[in-house]
Amino acid sequence: MSNAPSTQTTKTAGFQTYRGSCQCGAVRFEADFDPSQGTTRCNCTVCTKTGSWGVLMKPSAFRLLSGQEVLGDYSRYEAGHARFCKVCGVRTFGHGDIPELGGAFYSVNLNCLDGADLTGVPVRYLDGLHDTWAELAVMPYVSPFAAGGGRSVFKEA
Repeated sequence: MSNAPSTQTTKTAGFQTYRGSCQCGAVRFEADFDPSQGTTRCNCTVCTKTGSWGVLMKPSAFRLLSGQEVLGDYSRYEAGHARFCKVCGVRTFGHGDIPELGGAFYSVNLNCLDGADLTGVPVRYLDGLHDTWAELAVMPYVSPFAAGGGRSVFKEA
């Protein structure tokens, strides 16, 4: 049995360390946060088209473990940077400084977490499209892929 730390994280209430990666594994990170305190989805064109779902944290709560050399950077404006793997193209995290969001931040793409079950965590929908960052709605996350979680939009034959 290996003594190496697990790359899997599980659903646990409270503040903890989560591990994540891009699809090919070149970019790996750790982040400390409590998902029950809320996650965010932004309606700007970049976040909408990439399916980004994030959690905000202070820069000290984020650690890039590998992949610095393959990180691409997309910035729609100076205040925020979307970082992605140049090997597989997956947008893994972002960082910036937006006063309306509390200043300097990192945000991991929760879709990139390894093995985390985030069913039921609150999702705050924000208006980044119009740069107001106003809260548009809050709803608990329901995975369409979890056993019994979602309903298929396809009728069985």
